[in-house]
Amino acid sequence: MKLNMKRLVLLAFAIMMAACAKDDTVIIFQVSDPQLGFTTRNQDTVYETNTFTKGVMAINAVKPDAVVLTGDLVHDCLDQSQWDEYKRIEGMLDKSISIFRIPGNHDILHKEGLDLEPFVKEFGSDRFCGKIGNVRLVGMDTNIIKYASGGTEEKELIQWLTEALKGKGEGELSIVFGHHPFFLNAPDEEDDYFNIETEKRNSYLRIFEENKVDAVFCGHKHDNYEAADGTRPFITTSALGKPLGEAPSGVRVIVCSKGRISHSYFPVDEIPSSREEIIETCRNLPICQ
Repeated sequence: MKLNMKRLVLLAFAIMMAACAKDDTVIIFQVSDPQLGFTTRNQDTVYETNTFTKGVMAINAVKPDAVVLTGDLVHDCLDQSQWDEYKRIEGMLDKSISIFRIPGNHDILHKEGLDLEPFVKEFGSDRFCGKIGNVRLVGMDTNIIKYASGGTEEKELIQWLTEALKGKGEGELSIVFGHHPFFLNAPDEEDDYFNIETEKRNSYLRIFEENKVDAVFCGHKHDNYEAADGTRPFITTSALGKPLGEAPSGVRVIVCSKGRISHSYFPVDEIPSSREEIIETCRNLPICQ
């Protein structure tokens, strides 16, 4: 009887391990616009330090697979104290979590020609391409589209982006991250400060279509918007720093599992406390399959 019970325990353990091995769930936190210094126009970073710290502590509790920071990390990219405070708080993230970053318009200089040096000096690159499980993560610098359109920088960006996206494998999910939304409500909306101008927008939408991108997530607006180009969702995520719309300071959680992407926005004080709770909350919110 003891031997049979031992075998049953071993069998149950083997089944559990096999189930875990088949679980391809990838959890990503999108953190946009912590923008240290924005609330008081560079007088201090008290509000943003508080929300960013809360966000980091909540992320550490969940231990997602990745955190993607979609720009405007600071308000004044020439203020080293803001960068130092930002990096101090980001440095509190659990070291097991992959971190990806792209710059926003406040992280670079663009009034007298595009200058990416303030961001590149701190982090080494203005873009990323990585893979976690069966999810490809591509982060592009949309500042180049906004402030160096048609120039050498944009030609190089398009070449890099096309290379980063090509060769999508069977069962693979492909997600693009940017700072500026390509559009907020519809692909044919009028040009304004918060989106990418129409001609450029359409050229990138074609690139996403040709390379079978599954979803695009951006920031910049400090409020939440959900739209689509056909069946491809384009999600604009509000700020972890100062909000400018109805959405309170918070983060977006993206759950990728079994060829499906789900997402939900959480105010910073309402972020679920575990990986299991995240999966349960997001499992009924598919945005693409």
